[in-house]
Amino acid sequence: MDNKAEQLAEERERIIVRFTNIDKESFTHSYRGISITVDAGKDYVARLPEADHLATHLARKILARDKKARGAKDDPKASTLWTNEEIDELKSRVIQQVGSESPKTMTLEEAHKRDQEALKERYEPKAPVKEVTKADIIRDLKARDVEVDVNKSKEELLQQLMELEAQPE
Repeated sequence: MDNKAEQLAEERERIIVRFTNIDKESFTHSYRGISITVDAGKDYVARLPEADHLATHLARKILARDKKARGAKDDPKASTLWTNEEIDELKSRVIQQVGSESPKTMTLEEAHKRDQEALKERYEPKAPVKEVTKADIIRDLKARDVEVDVNKSKEELLQQLMELEAQPE
C-alpha cells in the first residue's frame, strides 16, 4: 500500500461517527470478523470505516427489501436492486460525525471492545449524579430545626429526612 493510501486510512480511523439504524428492524452485520447488532432506531458510536461498512450493508438491505416488495426481483428489466446514488443517499442519513481522535493499537477484539467502551464513555450523554453524604443529611435536618442524633447511621438519618418530607405542612 502506498503512503498516501495509508495516510487516508489512518485519517478515516480517527473520525468518530454515530451510526443510526434508520430501518424498522434490528440490523446485524460483521466488520473485521466481529458481529455487530444495532436495534431499530438506535445509535452506535464507531470509527468511520466500521460505520461506513455497516451503513453500506444497511442501505443495501433496505433498498433490496423495498424493491423486492414492489416486484423488482421478478422484473427482467430491473438490472439492480440499488444504485450507488441510492446507497450514498441512505448512508448520509445513517452516519453523522461526532468527533475525531487518535486510533489505539491492540488485538482486534480487545481493541474493538475497549474502543466501544471509550466511545460510549466519551460521546454518550450522562446524567449528573451527586453522592449525598451523612453531613449533607445532617445539614438538611438542622435547616428544618430538627434535633439530630449524629450517632445514627446515614441510612437512619436519611429515613428521618424522608419522613419529614412526606409529612404535609
